[in-house]
Amino acid sequence: MSGTVLDRIIGSSFTPLGRLRRALRRPAETQVRLLRRLLQRAERTAWGRAHDFARLREHDDLPAAFQDRQPLTGYEDIRSHVDRTRGGEPDVLWPGRTRHFGISSGTVSEGHLIPVSPAMLRAMVRSSLAPGLEYASRRGPGYLGGKILSIPGGVSEDPERPGVWVGEVSGLMAGAVPALLTRHFQAVPRQMMLMEEWDAKLQQIVACAARQDVRAIVMVPSWAPMLFDMLLAGADPGTPAQPTRVRDVWPRLRVFFSGGVALRSYRPILERYLGREVDLIESYSASEGFFAFQDYVQATDLLLHVDSGVFYEFVRLDELGHDRPRRYTVADAEPGVDYALFVSTCSGLWAYGVQDVVRFTSMHPPRLQVVGRTGAILDDYGEALYADEVELALAHAANLTGARCLHHHVTYAPVNGTVIRHEWLLEFEAPPADLAAFTAACDRYLRDHNRHYRIRRDPGVLAAPAPTVLPRGTCLRYLRRARRRLSTQMKLLPVSAGCEVALGLREAARATDDQEPLP
Repeated sequence: MSGTVLDRIIGSSFTPLGRLRRALRRPAETQVRLLRRLLQRAERTAWGRAHDFARLREHDDLPAAFQDRQPLTGYEDIRSHVDRTRGGEPDVLWPGRTRHFGISSGTVSEGHLIPVSPAMLRAMVRSSLAPGLEYASRRGPGYLGGKILSIPGGVSEDPERPGVWVGEVSGLMAGAVPALLTRHFQAVPRQMMLMEEWDAKLQQIVACAARQDVRAIVMVPSWAPMLFDMLLAGADPGTPAQPTRVRDVWPRLRVFFSGGVALRSYRPILERYLGREVDLIESYSASEGFFAFQDYVQATDLLLHVDSGVFYEFVRLDELGHDRPRRYTVADAEPGVDYALFVSTCSGLWAYGVQDVVRFTSMHPPRLQVVGRTGAILDDYGEALYADEVELALAHAANLTGARCLHHHVTYAPVNGTVIRHEWLLEFEAPPADLAAFTAACDRYLRDHNRHYRIRRDPGVLAAPAPTVLPRGTCLRYLRRARRRLSTQMKLLPVSAGCEVALGLREAARATDDQEPLP
């Protein structure tokens, strides 16, 4: 089949890709129509009545009216509404009852549970097909002639609410994929994909998929090294030589579709296993929705999906925290500016802060890069480790060991092969008698209280944290130096994915009191 004919079929009006291409002809108008539909659907909900959605949606300048009536929100603004929804109350944030919740951070009992309505599940499944169709349009449909190995996150019944399902949004989506597609394309059975226990899940997946003609993989890249190691180690002993790359087992593997965490951190690791013959395609999605995807192999930015059930707003990062910051849309946002992302969705989130920082590279069509997070968080590898969780873990370990920690900074240690670890730079007033026990207590606390951290620590994607004890006075010396360079830094940043603070602390630790006395 010629490329032109194939593109016409894939891009026809009845496919998700064709729908997106039409929407991108007039992205601003598409977004306004979508917002109007969202407000109409939600006008009789508790939230919609409180914010007068029925009257609001009739306004000629709908985005301006919405921004005037609906304030920006964070999780604490909706927590009580989520609790009501989770308890079975209908028509709170979105019409009807919502029985699926994505874990955005923390655990089921303590973390952020994002409602995922049936409408959002349908929108996310539909939107997630666009990257695969676009790839087939540009690179050929050959990968569709074999099996697709999809490894979503686990899903389990809410222990506090029978009939309510909680888990990784990829797992919730997998349960909503039409059975016809699953039977025809999926390399492993659905019940195996949705298993909660990670080791058993991977073992069964490897055993099931190893002898199949896998041509595409869809998964969070942080889980890939363990899967690939198991695949290569478990190869048929009758083969002429032990395989060293994944394509030795799956010779017609064409593409790795990545999502859930930033691909840039894992690209060198994946290329080590897959080689350059396998294309890497990135999607940008979260519990809140499907936002953007890499539409061609060489792209270093992502195409914004403007018709995925999500209305986007953007607040300049330098205005975030102001009482009434200006809120931009795709109609007036500009390339090269760092924006905090806010979304209103068909799950009943309204002007909700995703905590991501994005930067547009183009507006026609809208293309962007994800350049960071608005909060203090380590999430380059999907661990969603917030600064407050680090502080709670330190307090827990100090209580167990009698230590007293004055200052701390957590960052990424240098990569060792395929293993990543966090480095904890600690300055104690009273150090623990056993530093290893102190660090292990911090690690155990985070495993117990942060689901994302645990599912990356348990399989060894994240190695055990590495402690570095700083001499007394190091942080004061660093802060004095830092204030001379960075006038806005008035206290030690608790967590950072970058290396600047850690390098500054090490430099300060090497300085002697004679060379640079403390203030």
